[in-house]
Amino acid sequence: MSAYRNAVRIATFPFWAVWILVLIANFLLVSAVCAVFAAFIAYALALTISYAFLPAAWTQALWQWAADLYAQSIWFKAATITCFVFLFLPILRFWPARDPQTDAARQREATRLNDDLIAASQQEHLRAKRRD
Repeated sequence: MSAYRNAVRIATFPFWAVWILVLIANFLLVSAVCAVFAAFIAYALALTISYAFLPAAWTQALWQWAADLYAQSIWFKAATITCFVFLFLPILRFWPARDPQTDAARQREATRLNDDLIAASQQEHLRAKRRD
């Protein structure tokens, strides 16, 4: 029994090690995404505070810093676009607004057509059985 356990342990160790590496890589990736998202939230908060409480020159300097960083860094540009895409995806899901009655009527019509197709298929199947 001990030899069997050792053989199983030796055979499964590479899979276990690869699984741990996948978990570590996933953790690093999710951490990086969360850090980028948190940085953009912090930047938005800093802009909001600067608009509300700080002089206009400071707000303009903060915008200029972001514009310069956006122009110089491809990583910042990619992170900005990604962050805004993730920010606006839930909004775009509901825009333009759809009429609930029209959607319900369309769904009822699709269900009716589907039921008609199923009934026609079943009738054709019964006719084929009667012929045999």
